[in-house]
Amino acid sequence: MNVDKLFKIPSSSIPSGKNKRKLSANPNIEVLKAVRAKTEEAEEAEFTQSSSSSASGSRESKRKVRISDEVEEQEYYIDTYQQEYEEYENDDDVEEEDDQEEGGRFYGGGLTEEQKRILDLVDQVEVKEPEALDSTSVRKMILKFEKAITKNQELRVKYSDDPSKFMESEADLDEEIKHLLTLTEVPDLYPLVVQLGAVTHLVSLLSHENTDISIDVVEVLNELTDEDVVAEHEEDAMKIFIDALLENQLLELLVQNLHRLDEEEQTDKHGIFNTLGVIENLTSFDPSLSEKIIRDTKLLEWILARIKVKGFDSNKQYCSELMAILLQNSRANRLKLGELNGIDALLQVLNAYKRKDPKEVDEIEMMENYFDSLCSALNEPEIKRRFLEGEGVELMLIMMKEKMMSRMRAIKVLDYALSTPEGTSNCERFVDIFGLKTLFSTFMRKGLKKLKKTYKAFSETEEEEHVIGIIVSLLKNLSSGSDHRLRLINKFIESDYEKVDRLLEMRENYEHKVEITDKEIEEEKKAFEEDEEYEIDEETLDEFYLRRLNSGLFTLQLVDLTISWICYEEPQIKEHVTLLLNRRGRSLNNVKNTLEEYYNNMDDESSTENVINENENIKDDDNDDDDESINDKKNITNDKNLITDNHKEGEKNLNEENSNMEIDDDNTKSISISSNNNYPIKQKKAIIKMLIGSL
Repeated sequence: MNVDKLFKIPSSSIPSGKNKRKLSANPNIEVLKAVRAKTEEAEEAEFTQSSSSSASGSRESKRKVRISDEVEEQEYYIDTYQQEYEEYENDDDVEEEDDQEEGGRFYGGGLTEEQKRILDLVDQVEVKEPEALDSTSVRKMILKFEKAITKNQELRVKYSDDPSKFMESEADLDEEIKHLLTLTEVPDLYPLVVQLGAVTHLVSLLSHENTDISIDVVEVLNELTDEDVVAEHEEDAMKIFIDALLENQLLELLVQNLHRLDEEEQTDKHGIFNTLGVIENLTSFDPSLSEKIIRDTKLLEWILARIKVKGFDSNKQYCSELMAILLQNSRANRLKLGELNGIDALLQVLNAYKRKDPKEVDEIEMMENYFDSLCSALNEPEIKRRFLEGEGVELMLIMMKEKMMSRMRAIKVLDYALSTPEGTSNCERFVDIFGLKTLFSTFMRKGLKKLKKTYKAFSETEEEEHVIGIIVSLLKNLSSGSDHRLRLINKFIESDYEKVDRLLEMRENYEHKVEITDKEIEEEKKAFEEDEEYEIDEETLDEFYLRRLNSGLFTLQLVDLTISWICYEEPQIKEHVTLLLNRRGRSLNNVKNTLEEYYNNMDDESSTENVINENENIKDDDNDDDDESINDKKNITNDKNLITDNHKEGEKNLNEENSNMEIDDDNTKSISISSNNNYPIKQKKAIIKMLIGSL
């Protein structure tokens, strides 16, 4: 048998799908016998030829076996086909039409009788389209929900000692609760849900004896309050719904239910996650609720206890995220955190990352949430003291030295902790524990290549901003003539002024970045001028200025502020700075111009602060004083600690500015350019004006 002939590749190309070959007509018995005869003849000839050859006996033997197997296989299929064909011819129940339609051996579609019966049953079922929700269907849904509650309550009271009697009603209640999830499709009907009293019943189930029921309720509330559910025109409906929830003590019941759940059970663990989701949804819709949540519940206490639990899990990560949200814009919440020893709790959980990195992406996010919470809290003067007492400065310095992932956030925390006059004690502690060595090592970019290689998320720009912010805070807060201040100024003199050289290098880099943005803005201004229908208004100019701040102007201002301050402190540094600036085609006038622009825009600090906070990588050193009328008489000083004995003229000018502003002489805290809104704009301007005059 010639196998190659039997399986010969067709000469023409293989037909495409649309030209698929079709089966020929069904063969009869004579055709099958003829095929068998030809096959047998071919096999005999092939076998005889192979037997006469002795060149490769073993190979021919194997081939004979293979051919014999193929013959037997073909005979089996032919016999089987013949038997099926005869049965088909003798079957009187099969009609001719069916035979033509089904086609030969594939009659009946290849289905068994049982499969046919199942398909017949499926065809008999009417496919019902889901009913669209409207006010009528919502009313019916709420009515069934209330009936399920009533029935369950009655059976629980009647058979309190026999749970089996009310288990079925509890299952029905569970089902009706889950039906409420469909309300997310019609958020515009939320007011109707409130009107029907469903909110009252729903919230009351949070205290149901069966925690599975309360967990179902939390899941429904999490979905119904999701901000993605409502469109902009439906926000009023959501507000009505949330107000109704709050009126029914939702917050208190949610937190109480947290204490009933056991995270060892997967269902309870999921219930806690959804509870945190409900609280996040509420604060996202109305940020002012964050203070009410902390004031009226014990959520913060529960969160602080939860984050202390060892190990990492999704609920712990969610707690860290929610805490950062609650502390973000609320002084009351930050102070409450301090009262609950929350700063110590944060330092304890962060201590785990001083010499090791988080293992998972979610754990990295959790660590960053802890740092963000700490930074938010450090905006308050009272928290700076607690941070000092909890040895937070020491922990952050260790993280800086270890150069792990936490180092990047530790520098940011120190920037917040050392700023403002209330950070003076932290500044002194920082110097006492030899923090200047580590700080200026970072300032000189030592070990930077390794950090960039190890951590893809590392931002050199962000680190530079916070490092220069720390230096500015030290210059502001360390008393003139003190050992702390002398050690700071000495750092700029040692090693042949290498820190000053680095400072001027930073200045050149950020000045270049600002120049690029300035060119882009100038081109946009020209385009606006060519468009007669458009005029550049004050709002557009403010946007341009904020773009310049984000592109590097903010850091450039801090760098020039540092340059002017150390030049004011040490004449030798001023000479060196002047020399290096001249080599770069610059002069102290360029530094002065930056400070003058800074001075002129200090009245617009409120808008600047908002942009800085959004970017998180830049901390504005001169935030607007929203409560200026209250703080004008607070923390304004006439102390001369920042004025060195070698600069009596500068001291005189500063005193004249202070007297013109009617400064309270009873307050003896040192003058500084506060980033924490503790000083009025006029006082800050006096400092800048004094430094400009010294250049």
